[in-house]
Amino acid sequence: MYYKFKALGGFYNTHDLSWYAEWTTPMHECFVISSEHLSVWKSDSDIVGLRKGLKKYDIKAYQQKLSETLYSVYPTAKILIVTRGYTSLFQSFYSQYLAIGGTQTFEELIKTMWSDFPELFDYTRVVGLYREKFGTDNVIVLPYELLRTDPHAFTGIIEQRMGIKNTFQFTAEKINASLDRKLLRAYRKFSNVMYALVKPLPYKLQRPIYGLYILQLHKHNIDFLLKGLARIINKEEGMEGMDEILKLMAGKAEVLRNEELYQPYLKEYLL
Repeated sequence: MYYKFKALGGFYNTHDLSWYAEWTTPMHECFVISSEHLSVWKSDSDIVGLRKGLKKYDIKAYQQKLSETLYSVYPTAKILIVTRGYTSLFQSFYSQYLAIGGTQTFEELIKTMWSDFPELFDYTRVVGLYREKFGTDNVIVLPYELLRTDPHAFTGIIEQRMGIKNTFQFTAEKINASLDRKLLRAYRKFSNVMYALVKPLPYKLQRPIYGLYILQLHKHNIDFLLKGLARIINKEEGMEGMDEILKLMAGKAEVLRNEELYQPYLKEYLL
């Protein structure tokens, strides 16, 4: 398997492709494209406090054009779609939001993105788009929950469906796990202090200063401060509004109801 971050099929440009052809090693079994933007276009959001959500765009049109473009360039490709049950998706989404400097409560964030979620995470629509374009046999749909409970079974299915002879070698461990709710509260409180400090400044200064703060979060350079603050606050972050957003997602995973691999996890998908 050949993959490079932010590269198409492992190649950054035509020079990279010609350089690969000069290698004397055997050709890789698979060439891989992977990007978060293939599922959600993040757009030019305001990083200062992360209070405005995504820049509005036609999500359905984006998904449609993306599937058509991928098919026009790679018509024989295998497509891997990994879903996550709605009952844990939004808590994980909020944890990631706070981990990169978000300042809103869960309820505020839900209100900001209320109209986006049903289209962003409409599994029935997205799976249908790719099955229609590439064919059902060429679209592999897997639950994240299987990766969580049995990572070797998860990768084994990919190997089998892709015909990969050299199996994945990895240590089963959690990477970038969700923060506990006391730490989530500390993140939000600290980010709000940073937001209040930069807000009076001209925007051309707000963005680089707050961006530097986000970088420190990403590098875990201030983890000790946040963990200490969590011990002082000693109160969990609330998740008010969860019931309302889950009601909004009902029926958006119907395509998965009869999939064998999803049977143990139907409740997580509101099925």
